[in-house]
Amino acid sequence: MSLLDDVSIVVTPNGYKAGELYAVVPVPIEGAEEITNGDFATDTDWTKTGGATISGGQANIDGDGTSYVAITQTNVFTEGIRYKVTVDAVITSGLGLKIQDGANNENIGAITTTGLYEFDFIATSNSSFVIGRRTGGTAFDSSVDNVSVKEYTAADMDVTRATAATRVDEAGLVNYAEIVGSEEVTNGDFATDSNWSKGTGWTISGGKATHTGATGNLSQDVGIGGKTIFLTLDILSIADGVCNVYDINNATTYASFSTTGTKTLYFQSVSNSIGFRSNSTNVSIDNISVKEVTRDNVPRIDYTGGGCPHILAEPQRTNKITYSENFSDSSWVKSRSTFTSDSIQSPSGLINMGYLTEDTTANNTHYMRDFLTVTDGVNYTLSVFAKAKERDIICLGDNAAAQSSTGVWFDLTNGLVLTQKSGYVGSIKDFGNGIYRCSVTYSASASRQYVDIALSLSDGVNVYTGDGTSGAYFWGAQSEEGSYATSYIPTSGSTVTRNKDQFSRDGIGSLINSTEGVLFVEMAALSNDLTYRIISLSDGTDNERIYIQYTDTTNQVSVVVKVGGSTQANIQHTLTDETVFSKMAFKWKANDFAFWIDGVEVGTDTSGSVPSGLNRLALDRQLNTNTFFGKVKQLQVFKSALTDSELATLTTI
Repeated sequence: MSLLDDVSIVVTPNGYKAGELYAVVPVPIEGAEEITNGDFATDTDWTKTGGATISGGQANIDGDGTSYVAITQTNVFTEGIRYKVTVDAVITSGLGLKIQDGANNENIGAITTTGLYEFDFIATSNSSFVIGRRTGGTAFDSSVDNVSVKEYTAADMDVTRATAATRVDEAGLVNYAEIVGSEEVTNGDFATDSNWSKGTGWTISGGKATHTGATGNLSQDVGIGGKTIFLTLDILSIADGVCNVYDINNATTYASFSTTGTKTLYFQSVSNSIGFRSNSTNVSIDNISVKEVTRDNVPRIDYTGGGCPHILAEPQRTNKITYSENFSDSSWVKSRSTFTSDSIQSPSGLINMGYLTEDTTANNTHYMRDFLTVTDGVNYTLSVFAKAKERDIICLGDNAAAQSSTGVWFDLTNGLVLTQKSGYVGSIKDFGNGIYRCSVTYSASASRQYVDIALSLSDGVNVYTGDGTSGAYFWGAQSEEGSYATSYIPTSGSTVTRNKDQFSRDGIGSLINSTEGVLFVEMAALSNDLTYRIISLSDGTDNERIYIQYTDTTNQVSVVVKVGGSTQANIQHTLTDETVFSKMAFKWKANDFAFWIDGVEVGTDTSGSVPSGLNRLALDRQLNTNTFFGKVKQLQVFKSALTDSELATLTTI
């Protein structure tokens, strides 16, 4: 028998959309219809109150706003089960409708405009299904048709972050995890002289748009108002000024370009218009593309280190450096050095990695510094992507440029941490093409509220006579509160916060056998940061749960079973390095618990009960406490307690 014959849930770095990570197993299925006469073919099966009526193949929910009007069916929902609820509604006037599980609850959803609605709902103790409108003093006129309620079985995990976040993609590039929509622009290649509104000086011919003379706008309304937009364009020629990406409806400039080449831009659109404004500039442009992008809540499939990807889950962090890529900005104070922008390809894939060059000052330091607000005694981690130029040794720290007693020195030729001064811990990671991400963690001092990136002549020495030409490349600086560096958070004028990643799936009791089973995960910690980080099966409370966790002890993992809030089993094991991927499986059955790691049984317990009512799988303890921060290559749940031979195979293949 194949192990997959008994697996009920398989989650891997697979397909996804904003807010959801798709499971491989099970294939989502819908159960039988729970509603009778959902097409309202007859005036039966529904209880009508407040003057609601059924006629003409629809239910009419109309009122003057002084009484409650609703239609109801009883015994529809079973507590703890996930359902798909669909309603085809027409809202002629008034405040719309509430979709409810009982007359006093409004927790399924609201309908305010005409359309086909779909709701994802986990049933509580109320079994009735209600569509209605509460009193509110406003008359309402609504109708519904094609009402359906079906049990929905799937292990697709809900993803919550509510902010954008970067990852390393399959090409090894650092970019945002995002969903890119369809093309919004018509005739972006200017194949015809159509679709565009041409202002003063603009013409379209020969497969391009050209501007000459006085200031003028080229624009098109494309329905992008309020959306995050990814724009690309080719500037074929430009002279005597700049070409602005412009919203003529709100006189908003999103970006200004003064050189030729392919340009890319992300921005939040103010209105539906996309335009280009030329201020007495001779310019030719082509290949305009405008697409909506979604970044919030998009799960991160990360390829750091190459090979198979993993699901990346990180804690909330804020990049306190306000210009993480633009080191030419005045916020970066250059001391006995200069910075030249956009010289080579950065880890983002764009030509936007510049270099810091020392001057000829004798016996002194050569560095750039940003000033921050820090909390005295709190751990911070400074990181930057760097590549050797003439200088292959750099130093990072909160006073690394000024003295040789602080900071960490890095070798950019061999990818090594050379020297760590007392109280400073360094790390270096290879990002390919000679680029390394160097980081240093230290306890901040309120008297030194800055971060330094320094050029060094040799290991442990920052003071030297510069030659005026030597330097190193830098991109992507980050200063974050915490004991290790997390994924890059770009900034361009202000601090930016990336929220923590949260993964969970409720209402899947049919996929979990509380009596016996196996929880399997292939995972690695982000850092040995001595906090509890949990992956759990539970009933949504602390009382009934099974979980695997990294603990607050160095390199320790454990598995725990709780019944009625009391511990039934707690098996611990010490790993060589928790930041290295391990395959872990925990078998549960009454008086028969076993923990397997990488093909070896590391602990057993032969006394204890099993929990009941398990219906939630999550990368946390419950309700987003003790959230799991780490990397997951695969997560599986089995409905049977596998044999020793099967557990050995599961944790080694």
